[in-house]
Amino acid sequence: MPAPWIATAARHWRHGRCVRNRLAERGPALRASLRQAAPESVILAGNSHVEFLGTPDFGGRPCINLGIGGSTAADCAAHLADLRLPVRCAASVLIIGTNDILRWRHPERASTERRFEAEVRRILRILEVWSAQVFVAAIPPIGACATGRDPTAVAAFSDRLEALCRAGRHSFFDPFAALRDDGSGLARTGLYPDGVHLADYNRLAADLVRLVAIDPAPSGLRMRAAVPAAGLRALHAAAWGVRA
Repeated sequence: MPAPWIATAARHWRHGRCVRNRLAERGPALRASLRQAAPESVILAGNSHVEFLGTPDFGGRPCINLGIGGSTAADCAAHLADLRLPVRCAASVLIIGTNDILRWRHPERASTERRFEAEVRRILRILEVWSAQVFVAAIPPIGACATGRDPTAVAAFSDRLEALCRAGRHSFFDPFAALRDDGSGLARTGLYPDGVHLADYNRLAADLVRLVAIDPAPSGLRMRAAVPAAGLRALHAAAWGVRA
């Protein structure tokens, strides 16, 4: 039997490889969408909860989806640091944390929480430059069957996100409130059978549009149709299964 640190290192390597592969698949399209960014655009960043959203219609504003399935906060920070934006956009929305609370990452350790906080700070510094407003979502609840993740870390890591938002004068919000079973970190409804992803990302997209209050758009804003989120089964197939 391999030593525990060897097994953990192997998990880190496998997870990182999957994220890199997904980034390689989506990278060209992401860079092309960034080249089309406009001052009224809304940027979505984070993990597969973002990737599965598609490009919701924020009142006709162009939406740029930079989500990469499987991303931790560190993955997201590195990914965003490698991108360039030609203009400053109206707003950005971040959903991150689901992959930082995997049990083999030891989310119960103070050192893990501190690393998460440091990486989120990196992300926020980038999004502050990229957009006039920054919105950060609470970490969604997980299903009782998702034993590989720590439900008690959902609230703890969300608290970290909220504190960072207060310090940076960003907007913290919870589009997953209706799914939560009180403060347990578990979901009482609304999840896909894997216990990690949502059953209905179109509903999440509508909730985001409702909760994200973006400053009024400049006159002459062109209305643009949104691209709806693809079916979750198809997205799972594209994104190798049960990542977030």
